[in-house]
Amino acid sequence: MVPWQEACERFLQAIDVSPNTARTYREALKTFTRWWNAQSPPPPLGPETLKAYREWLRAHRAANTVLTYWVALRRFFQFAVSEGLLERNPVEGIKGLRRPRGHLKRDLTRTELRRLFEVIDRSTELGKRDYAMITLMVRNGLRIIEIHRANVGDLDTRQGRKILHIWGKGRDERDEFVVLAEPTERALLEYLGCRKDLSPEAPLFAKVGTSTAKAKDDGRLSTRHIRRRVTHYMKLAGVKTDKTSPHSLRHSFVTLAIEGGASLLEAQTAARHRSIQTTMIYFHEHGRLENPVEDRIEI
Repeated sequence: MVPWQEACERFLQAIDVSPNTARTYREALKTFTRWWNAQSPPPPLGPETLKAYREWLRAHRAANTVLTYWVALRRFFQFAVSEGLLERNPVEGIKGLRRPRGHLKRDLTRTELRRLFEVIDRSTELGKRDYAMITLMVRNGLRIIEIHRANVGDLDTRQGRKILHIWGKGRDERDEFVVLAEPTERALLEYLGCRKDLSPEAPLFAKVGTSTAKAKDDGRLSTRHIRRRVTHYMKLAGVKTDKTSPHSLRHSFVTLAIEGGASLLEAQTAARHRSIQTTMIYFHEHGRLENPVEDRIEI
């Protein structure tokens, strides 16, 4: 077999996936490589080794991450066999992993969301930025990657309504949009009123106190920074638990839309779910809690 790192690079260059998926696959291969090299000595690439790694993943990563990393590893070994880099696929015959049926993280209640908004100090540019950012996540269901990618020029007007063009998860371009309700539009205008660089290419959410002209980058917030800021406010509001995360704000958006009377198709469109099965999970969970069959049991 060719050197391991070379095989990984050949695989990453050969697959036809979005840049974001390629980055995820690269991280998946790095994680396996670190685990494999940490064994003393590194065991042979066989089914027993891969089963041991699968159990390690289950103990150290979230269920959806485990599934994604396992898919990446399976595709890599399939590629290695097809290219003659390996004689046999070590994951062949190993029972596959199932995607969790429900959500591992819960949404926030209306009371919790109000507390979250209340702890943000909107008298500063930092507070105005974070308030607008979190408002978009709650009222429009934006993902962290979509917040990161958004530019000032993505704001637009259609049929008299303000919209924001979205470069979504797994997409190669801005081919979706969300409609901004009045509270969201007001929060964005208040924040942008503090900004100096409002060129179309400038990030919609930028670092505070950084001169983008002198900075090495354009001042765009990283996904890690966005996640850290949201988590900070969730802790301040007392709503951060092991069952809540920044992604809970997106869960809250879909749940609130359903509670507000959105149909299955309307909720799918607003949440930008590729599969309607994803949206149906929310309807199933909402229905189970709204009218549980358990309440009909009489003894």
